[in-house]
Amino acid sequence: MQTRINWILLLCAAVGLAFTGYQEVNSKPRVRAVDQASCTTDAIKRIDSITERAIQSAKCAERGK
Repeated sequence: MQTRINWILLLCAAVGLAFTGYQEVNSKPRVRAVDQASCTTDAIKRIDSITERAIQSAKCAERGK
């Protein structure tokens, strides 16, 4: 019985990861403004997409040079 539950949990986790990965691969990052307000830590944390968050963080870091 425990093995069956483990397999079900493993399957649920795999489906969740596949769904999230599919969304990230097929989404196009939105172009965001790079200014004082959008480069704060809180503004970057509010971005839902992992890819968009990384791009915004990198652009803000370049701006600071």
